Amino acid sequence: MLFSYPIGALNQNWLNKVVVDMVLAGMNAIDARHRPLSWPECLPLERRELLAQRTGLRSKRSNFLREYRKLTTAERSEVRTAILRQTALPNVFSDNAPCPTLASLPPSIHASVSDLATYLFGQLSSLKQDGGFLRDNQYGVIYRSNIRHCPFCGLNYFRAPEAPRHALDHLMPVSIYPFAAADLRNLPPACHECNSTFKRDIDILTSNDGLRRRCSDPYAGPTYSISLAGSQFFKGNTVGGYVLPRWDIVMVGCDSDQAETWDAVYQIKVRYARDVLDADFLGWIKHYGGWFLCEKGSGHTPDAVAAEIPRYIQGVIQDGYADRAFLKAEAFKLLNQACLDPHIGEDVRQWLWCFVEYAQ
Repeated sequence: MLFSYPIGALNQNWLNKVVVDMVLAGMNAIDARHRPLSWPECLPLERRELLAQRTGLRSKRSNFLREYRKLTTAERSEVRTAILRQTALPNVFSDNAPCPTLASLPPSIHASVSDLATYLFGQLSSLKQDGGFLRDNQYGVIYRSNIRHCPFCGLNYFRAPEAPRHALDHLMPVSIYPFAAADLRNLPPACHECNSTFKRDIDILTSNDGLRRRCSDPYAGPTYSISLAGSQFFKGNTVGGYVLPRWDIVMVGCDSDQAETWDAVYQIKVRYARDVLDADFLGWIKHYGGWFLCEKGSGHTPDAVAAEIPRYIQGVIQDGYADRAFLKAEAFKLLNQACLDPHIGEDVRQWLWCFVEYAQ
């Protein structure tokens, strides 16, 4: 991730824990050969009035405990382990311990677990607190903290709270890790492209070859910046008759394995290279040519044209993520570096000078 969300967005993150604790209490009673508490006495006092009329929750708890009662002792232990591991957020994002999936549990309990998870997720858009639905309150805190772009890609804007909702991205997919279905820590807002085109139901904790992997916590990181310093001029794709740089996109941060998960799941490097850098680089250079003419006029040498790049970076390119500035700034740092290169610098300066001449 490029940045993390404010932890205050989790202030109303109570629903998943309340229900999981209620379910575990019922399981404990069954294991001790006691009858689980009846409804609504099984609900904690501080949430009882709000949840007591949720007949769907009542029936889905009952269905789950009925199926749990039929399991063997070993199977009950598997279910308990899965619940405790799947709800060990945020540790499960960054530790290396196995995390059992729904598929690893006894088939007889799958339907009741999935029904409960689906119901709970829906309640985030149904239960109100402080005048707003739980998921809308989470998003409101995020938006009011001046976050306007998706932290998973930095490319797409977030809508205002009054606009149609963005999807809540299950980092740990509900189809795989249902016991974290309504934990807001597992439900960071994401742009449509990140959530629906790339993330989908990919298992963020296990790679395609079955290896456990680690990921960033959306509310605590680690986060990364992007560097293009290793890219090579005149070695990349040809666009509009020009040979572009071969982009070397490096995620700068302390935990490379978590960055690798980010890239593998959201296809960050491919999207940056194909959809932004190859698509926009020439347009950025042409804008520089027009800016130079407005600032300095015509009739300057290639060296003089190249000398203004640092000022353009400092004074013209926006900070942050608006207009994809975080990539544009890195591209111009690369351009400046290439202009100073003892081997290709003269060719790059001449190449850049041509854009000033053609902009007249």
